[in-house]
Amino acid sequence: MFQLSSWRLAAIALLIVLSALIMLAASSASAQEKTIRLLRAPVGAFQPLYIAVERGYFRERGLAVEIAIGGGPDQNIAQAMAGQVEIVMTGSVPLVAAVANGVPVVAVLGAEAHEEPATTGLMVKADSPIQTLADLKGKRIGLPGIASPQGLAILLALDGVGLTQKDVALVNLPFDAVVESAERGQVDATFPIGFFYTLAKSQGFRELPSVVRPLEGTPAVLYAATRKWAEENPDTLKAFNEAMLRAYADANTDQALVRQVDRQQTRLLANFIDTRPIVPFEGAFKRDAWHKMNVGLARFGFLPRVPASAEYIWDGAPQ
Repeated sequence: MFQLSSWRLAAIALLIVLSALIMLAASSASAQEKTIRLLRAPVGAFQPLYIAVERGYFRERGLAVEIAIGGGPDQNIAQAMAGQVEIVMTGSVPLVAAVANGVPVVAVLGAEAHEEPATTGLMVKADSPIQTLADLKGKRIGLPGIASPQGLAILLALDGVGLTQKDVALVNLPFDAVVESAERGQVDATFPIGFFYTLAKSQGFRELPSVVRPLEGTPAVLYAATRKWAEENPDTLKAFNEAMLRAYADANTDQALVRQVDRQQTRLLANFIDTRPIVPFEGAFKRDAWHKMNVGLARFGFLPRVPASAEYIWDGAPQ
């Protein structure tokens, strides 16, 4: 009968022990990973999430981030409040409106601000008779949410030419319908954002100037969480922000990374992806600009009150 020598038996035993230790270490590392369920925006500003996943920035910080495509900004906040996810992408106005109405939710990280190159604007078809803001009287204006930065921009623009909300019809539309509705004549002017703004420009839409100027510096898209979860998980949230800020730096340095995510995660046409303007990703909030916007929102009845920034921005958010 074949017999193993004592040194071979010892070597086999050592290999078994080492294998067990390796498996135990891997299991322990996996168990220590903190899982974050996240709803991303359906359009725009989500690309650094996938860069952080691909480059291992979350994993290096002990995080496992499960990304799902969310709905509208209000819907995402509702899902966070229901405990279905930990972090959501939403907009500045829905978040502040929620806080002003007593919902305990906070912005934890910026994603994209209203900066150059522009990603939103009031537009009309190339052959539209509307040439100036005054021509909007009696017209229908399509918006991706009336209580929104775009809604505020419209009302401020109308105020500047002696018109009010009663002089126009504001039409609340889904993100992906603002351009199509204008093409079909269902609205006379439209206020697309993100991909749809660039799409409208490529289709020959004209932009009415200076309308978005009051929005400059305010958050367009951001990450938010319930105040309770943020206060109970500061280290996890700090690790998430660190990973994202590193991905922001990569994306801002190399836009090809952003376009690659577009190709993988959207159904946009290749030539559109290759040429669309990309706004720099920005983690910190310009609090003064945001507060000024909130004052305007309250003036036009979009907010019942103007909350202090500490009410809607997590104290650990990037400064």
